[in-house]
Amino acid sequence: MIYKSVSQIFETIDKTRERIFKRVEEMSDERLNSRPAPNAWSVIEIVEHLAKIESLLLGMMKVMLTKAESVSEKSDGAQVEFKPFSLDELIERARKEKYTAPESASPGGKEKMSDSLAQLRWSRQELHSLKPRVEAMDLSNVTYRHPAFGPLNFYQWLAFIGVHEERHLRQIESALSS
Repeated sequence: MIYKSVSQIFETIDKTRERIFKRVEEMSDERLNSRPAPNAWSVIEIVEHLAKIESLLLGMMKVMLTKAESVSEKSDGAQVEFKPFSLDELIERARKEKYTAPESASPGGKEKMSDSLAQLRWSRQELHSLKPRVEAMDLSNVTYRHPAFGPLNFYQWLAFIGVHEERHLRQIESALSS
């Protein structure tokens, strides 16, 4: 996928999030807690992980945005455009590699599904509240290092949220089919 605007990125990540909600909201506790393999996460743990990750990314993105605003001129109200980009190379790489979540994003296994879903709703609302600020300046050169993929700019991080959730949605589907 080629990302061409902030609005498109938000639409894409929101569609993925909605698919996750539709898949897990009405699931029985038995299915939520079953593991496809002894060392694999259950569906409820995957959702807890997603909630933790988005909260962490939200905090990081707020810092990136605040730093950029402190050194950048404000736009005249017009939306700033960025060079279109794709994360397909990262997606392909992620299909072949196994990653370990940092301790801060690993599920503790004690969260209720309703709490994780509420956290996901809150963090997405917070992320949406940043949209006018994100659209008001060029954030192409505002970067933060991803532990596996290296430096990503602000827009790439925003799109990464959806890519990350797509990966875990596939894990949820796999866990439910096993």
